[in-house]
Amino acid sequence: METETNASPVRRRRGQELEEALLEAAWVQLQREGYTAFTIDAVARTVGTSRAVIYRRWPGRAALVLATVRAHAGTVVGNAPDTGSLEADVLALLNDLADRIQQIGIDVATGLFGELDEIPHEAKAVVPTAFRQVIDQAVSRGEIGAAPVPDAVLAMPGVLIRYAMLAERAAPSDQALDDIAHQLFLPLVRYHASL
Repeated sequence: METETNASPVRRRRGQELEEALLEAAWVQLQREGYTAFTIDAVARTVGTSRAVIYRRWPGRAALVLATVRAHAGTVVGNAPDTGSLEADVLALLNDLADRIQQIGIDVATGLFGELDEIPHEAKAVVPTAFRQVIDQAVSRGEIGAAPVPDAVLAMPGVLIRYAMLAERAAPSDQALDDIAHQLFLPLVRYHASL
């Protein structure tokens, strides 16, 4: 007896199409299962590919999650606010970072921060680079001096946001962001820029 099948052969995705499918499958899994339960095996199964295909693109789980987050939330580098005021730029950038945390989810953000040693160095420099862009804009407007602001000062807002997130299990409040800007970051920037 002959049986008819409607199953069509699975079309292999390649290149950009495959990468987009992997990132979408990873995003869905992160939103549904959270960071702790996130596995490369599950992403590979969902897309119908192998772990090796994923590892050729990303060296591990944290790198895949970071790529997924960037694909869905973007990056602040090259998108620094330019309101015409250093204070307003700093507050806008801090709020943008907090909004991105909310968008990707606290669980995903804290999980990713818990594996910073697995993340490429250039990814760790994203927040300091964005704050450097804001400071460079203020220098070009003549708002502050051109003396260099130390890397530790540029990294501080990101570190404080991570600390607040880990301690509170929530994105920093508006008041916490205001405190980071006005009590810590801006005074240090103005001090160093004027030396």
